Amino acid sequence: MAGAAAAAVAVLVLAAAHGALCGCWDHRRAAPAPSPSWDHRGTNSTAALEGCGCEPSPPPPWRFRNDKLRALYPVIQAFKQTITCDPLGVTATWTGTELCDSFFNNGSTTTYYRGFYCDYPPDAPGVLTVASIDFNGFGLCAPSLAGFIDAFPDLALFHANSNNFSGDVPDLTQLRYFYELDLSNNNFSGAFPEAVVPLGGLLFLDLRFNRYAGEVPAPVFALTVEALFLNNNGFGGRIPDTLGSTGAQYLVVANNQFTGPIPRSIYNASATLSEVLFLNNRLSGCLPYEIGLVEGLAVFDAGGNEITGPVPLSFGCLRDVEELNLAGNQLYGQVPDVVCLLARTGKLQNLSLSDNFFHSVGHHCMELVRSRVLDVRRNCILGFPDQRPPLECAAFYVDPSKHCPFIPHIPCELPGYTAHGHPHQGHGGGN
Repeated sequence: MAGAAAAAVAVLVLAAAHGALCGCWDHRRAAPAPSPSWDHRGTNSTAALEGCGCEPSPPPPWRFRNDKLRALYPVIQAFKQTITCDPLGVTATWTGTELCDSFFNNGSTTTYYRGFYCDYPPDAPGVLTVASIDFNGFGLCAPSLAGFIDAFPDLALFHANSNNFSGDVPDLTQLRYFYELDLSNNNFSGAFPEAVVPLGGLLFLDLRFNRYAGEVPAPVFALTVEALFLNNNGFGGRIPDTLGSTGAQYLVVANNQFTGPIPRSIYNASATLSEVLFLNNRLSGCLPYEIGLVEGLAVFDAGGNEITGPVPLSFGCLRDVEELNLAGNQLYGQVPDVVCLLARTGKLQNLSLSDNFFHSVGHHCMELVRSRVLDVRRNCILGFPDQRPPLECAAFYVDPSKHCPFIPHIPCELPGYTAHGHPHQGHGGGN
């Protein structure tokens, strides 16, 4: 009996060994490993089992759609390990091999890899890869983005509004298709990120609501961007003259610490500039006549600064302007009737000149005051309600340092204006 038992054990051992060598084990119990389906000799392990007398195992679970996605997998997993907060549980979906789950589910029922979006790159139209990353509103925390977004060679967009990212912006110059960068509402700080300056193909740059400080390098305003948002940081110093080189349609530098005058070179951006917001800085100097030559302006907001001088008559040429805010400055003189006429002959819907030192308004401006299109509270207009105290107005007008030259020329034809380039007699007197 003992010999029979020994023989039976030997048969079982040989059978088990044969099954192990041939791969005849329960693949559902085998722990998956993040490795390719090809063995170290470069031969197909499934084909090697064909002569073993058992059914070949199913394909290994770690099979990617292509080599591009295989290379991106460890990049994502390494970044996942640096995440210190994830209030929405987004990173729990960063598992498995389906990096392009959103592509096949139209982004609506994504199960895996939330925030990652795939497409076919121009140089490989048949090879799917990650083309954009959108973490907007995820609330993720990570100490750095270096080694992450710069490791996606075909990336075109990175959006990360409302997270808690910090550290340095990585060098993205090797990303051939990259054109949109949104790092708004995060915890970035320090000087303007130098890695952004060489991004010549950038079309959209949003750094607002961070803690950046210091001067903005002059080349930033010469970028080819269509939208440039630098607002709500701590940027300071003078706005460089390269402002006139911007190709931006939307330019926002509001709520910073910029000083000095608005660059007169702004006229050079007239071909593209549509909306520009300078409000709530510490800008000073005279209100540039050249602003009125940027004919495509729809929104101009320079409220909450220390800008002085009269409103140039050239502003009457802004036929497309819808919102014009100059409130909270040190502007003076008569509110030009040619500007108020824009509510009738142009598109003007909102004109705010409150908290200045204007002493009178013209006939057309009176109509806008009555219709509440024009706000002139806290000025120096006699007979108007809610004005500054007379002594404050008198002290302002006797200070010659506040005065700027007045240019009577109007550089365009103004329908409905027949005063030969001079404003009509105003209502209210000086103080």
